Amino acid sequence: MPPPPSSLASGITLSVVGLWCKAFLALTTRGYKVHGTEHLLKALENKPEMIAAAAAATREGKGKDVSVPGHLGSLPRRGIITVCNHNSVVDDPMMWSMLPLSTFMPFARPSHTCHNLRWTLGASDIMFTNPVMSKFFGWGQVIETVRGGGIYQPAVDTAIKRLEQGGHVHIFPEGKVNQEKPNPKGGLHRFKWGVGRILMDAQTMPEVIPIWISGFDQIMNERRTWPRGMLRTGANVSITVGAPITARVQPLVEAYHASKASGTDNHGPTATRIHIVHELQEAVRQLGDSVEEREGRFERREWSQSRANAHKTGVLESSA
Repeated sequence: MPPPPSSLASGITLSVVGLWCKAFLALTTRGYKVHGTEHLLKALENKPEMIAAAAAATREGKGKDVSVPGHLGSLPRRGIITVCNHNSVVDDPMMWSMLPLSTFMPFARPSHTCHNLRWTLGASDIMFTNPVMSKFFGWGQVIETVRGGGIYQPAVDTAIKRLEQGGHVHIFPEGKVNQEKPNPKGGLHRFKWGVGRILMDAQTMPEVIPIWISGFDQIMNERRTWPRGMLRTGANVSITVGAPITARVQPLVEAYHASKASGTDNHGPTATRIHIVHELQEAVRQLGDSVEEREGRFERREWSQSRANAHKTGVLESSA
């Protein structure tokens, strides 16, 4: 299968936005720290052993046999799916400022830029409201998604296809911004099931990587006053990329397809989706807990996105 589509227009759009975000965070924040990017950069590299490992893990009965050399040769790399907490309306694209300059034009070819920048899902009623906005976000590799359209809508099918093409798909599984104003108790919102369906239906298991972001709510806080559209300066921002958690979810997917193929599946896909999403949420929460502890948030009894009521009791509560 050929790699995801790329174009000069997309390369320019992604690069202009990405370089602007790098400049904004470097020049206007009080602190900007990035940890663990090596996990994502390793996955973005085109390593034959990753492709072979993905092929070896392909589930029996799931589409064509990717162990066939011809198919392996046509797969640019193993697909990547990143899952992350949702801190503010500017999380994406600002979080991708963590990628090196060599990712963006004019330091890279348009095809390189497009292939190494994420595809993500964006709400049709916010990002695709007119032809100009639709074109801009389309060039920015945003997949138009209908709120309430369910997990079997075309946007989810497109995300699966991008993974099978060796692309990088980024998901905010909470589905909405999580800040103190809308969520005074704290803790993660329950993850949506769409990411579970993406992992279950992908022909080849993608690399699954958790990310935790902090401080973007200081740039665009939900409590901001006029002018609401202006980005705030002086934020303390951190981006932490965790180690891949593929091994935590791949056995669940494989077990489901094995039972389905043998006719012993008595629960259907829903139970497996719930289990997968729970594992993803717990992995992201654990990463966030370590970041927020490192930042001193619990010691200062501040509102926490990884712990419910941490600002009141300092005791970890389930955010599921």
